[in-house]
Amino acid sequence: MSRRTGVLAGTVAVAAMALAGCTADDEPSTAPPATTTPVVTPAGPSSSAAPSSPSAPAAGAQSNVKRGGETGEAGVDVLITVAYANGQVTPPAGVVDVQVGEKVKISVTSDKQQNIDVQGQPDRSADVGPGEPEDVDWTVTKAGDTRVSLREANTVLVTVHAA
Repeated sequence: MSRRTGVLAGTVAVAAMALAGCTADDEPSTAPPATTTPVVTPAGPSSSAAPSSPSAPAAGAQSNVKRGGETGEAGVDVLITVAYANGQVTPPAGVVDVQVGEKVKISVTSDKQQNIDVQGQPDRSADVGPGEPEDVDWTVTKAGDTRVSLREANTVLVTVHAA
């Protein structure tokens, strides 16, 4: 190898080590990296996340959803309360995460006579009218989504997502 080629190879090797942040003695660098790469994480809550205790709900917990001992009803794992008035669902229709095996109860009020329809549960429909809330309940037996709606208004009240 010629002298010129040897010098060029040595210069390239030193430059490569400098660019890589290495020193000739291979000691780890304690200097912070020159650039950082942001890590993007999903913004939504995990569907498998559950509150650690009834008194400490998870971030983003829904005010119309009570779980465990908060329901105040023996045997009810998840209690969801919704109202329909003047053509609006309060709170707006959303998704409530539950687990297979949990008993779900939905308490509905309406300013008009309506039929509550639980998708895939024909024996769980009920009529609700002004002045008196009506409840529908069932035990979740399989994973997936179950929409609860008002038949006459053609309006979804809530979607129950079971995992």
